[in-house]
Amino acid sequence: MIGSWFATDHDEPPHVIENLPIEVDSGRDPGLCIVDQVVRGAAIVGRVTGDHGAVGLKVRAPGIATRVSVVIHLDETAARWWSDRVRPPRFAPELPRLVLVRAQGELRGAALLARRQGLRRAAGAKVTVEFDLGAADLDGDGLLMIELAEPPRPEWVHDRIAARCALGLRIDQISVRPQPATTASPVPAGPTGCDLALLPAGGPERFRLETALVTPAPPLPRSPSTRLTRRKPARAALKLFRAARRAAIWFLALRPAALRAGPFRPAALRPRSLPSCLLPSRSDPSATHRQLPAALRAGPLASAAVVGVWAIDLLTGVPVELELEDRSAGALQLRRTGLSEGPVLIGLDPGGRDLSCRITVPDR
Repeated sequence: MIGSWFATDHDEPPHVIENLPIEVDSGRDPGLCIVDQVVRGAAIVGRVTGDHGAVGLKVRAPGIATRVSVVIHLDETAARWWSDRVRPPRFAPELPRLVLVRAQGELRGAALLARRQGLRRAAGAKVTVEFDLGAADLDGDGLLMIELAEPPRPEWVHDRIAARCALGLRIDQISVRPQPATTASPVPAGPTGCDLALLPAGGPERFRLETALVTPAPPLPRSPSTRLTRRKPARAALKLFRAARRAAIWFLALRPAALRAGPFRPAALRPRSLPSCLLPSRSDPSATHRQLPAALRAGPLASAAVVGVWAIDLLTGVPVELELEDRSAGALQLRRTGLSEGPVLIGLDPGGRDLSCRITVPDR
């Protein structure tokens, strides 16, 4: 209502969600009073329909600090929505999604989602983003605004994440509860399923970056758009082709190493030998460079002068310096030497579609 002079008999007072903790898991909840480029759902809060999406809850928190949790989900419908609206090249592989989570106009976290590929279909990727709000953040009108926004895109990440990352993503649930008395430092999530990793804001200074092999993602299907492809025989043939392509990629990625080697296997699907050392990239002027050992220079890494990592602060868009402390088989001990105000996106240099990263804290 904009002023009492504009009131009518049909206006209803806004519903306020009271009695913390609260959980909103449906778009029909009366406390969900604002949606911007989000279509409401029955069993979910909503699905983003544009380049960004925002929802607003009317919450009454009587002068206490709160902790907010947002569950973001990348499912098959989200992938199909994105494919039908963005129209990527027909044989371009599916790329991960990276979205920023804002609340009350400030960046509170980020979510990196990559679907796990299987023999018949891809499993959905679900991430829970948690952040704390002060007592003054929900005073006054008590409106809690949560937004999914696009991240900054430096050159090294431009072809590693999808365009219009927020399009089609589900917001499954939003919960608000009193903030615990003791606040622990954020712990990174599990395997990302891609060659990128996300270090939460305020995360540990020292951490391990573990790398594993995964099945590469095939291209996304498109909904039929012509009179011929809408017919049942054509749709059945396209479905059979997609199933055969997925099975071929899955078989080539998981069969024994002795059979995987061969001149006829695509370069993107060949098994990667994890590097025994991780060095900064020469294109990063702030990094300290070292030469690869002679054994590696003459081996499979001879085509690449160095192997390194990239890191960027998602709040400011400024590169973050990382120092290599130790290395082991499939893992690297890193220390963040540069300053970061928000979540830090970390990527392998060079990357690969068949790699998955995971950040762990050794002493936990």
